Amino acid sequence: MSASRGSHRDRHGRGLRRPILAGLFKVGESRLASFGQIVSGTCDYLKAAWPDELDKLKWRIIDAPVIKDSTEQVARWSVNKKAFEITIYRLPIERMGHSRRPDALDERMHIEQYVFTAVGELIDKDPWELIPDRYRKDD
Repeated sequence: MSASRGSHRDRHGRGLRRPILAGLFKVGESRLASFGQIVSGTCDYLKAAWPDELDKLKWRIIDAPVIKDSTEQVARWSVNKKAFEITIYRLPIERMGHSRRPDALDERMHIEQYVFTAVGELIDKDPWELIPDRYRKDD
């Protein structure tokens, strides 16, 4: 007795096809997870570099800010000094204001730039001042 045409997964009976390299990459690794890891890693780095100033730093990631009719530019971050918290907006950073990044390092640096800027605004420092001593020039 032959099986009906739709009962087989493929015409050779080997099961579902999948990409050859599928096993080499983590399943579920999403853009949001990688974006979150970069933001978290950058905040942890800054907390370690500036322990006195950033000990209580909190951060969160939201897809996008609330847009109002009077908004001329889409925010990439916001700062809440009272709560000592920065909010990083993922979609504007990933999709607006730049062409596709050629590699992962460029994308990481692009995201880190906004984290440094937000933290600098939070503690009233220029983002370049947040770079460790070995990169600063003596005045």
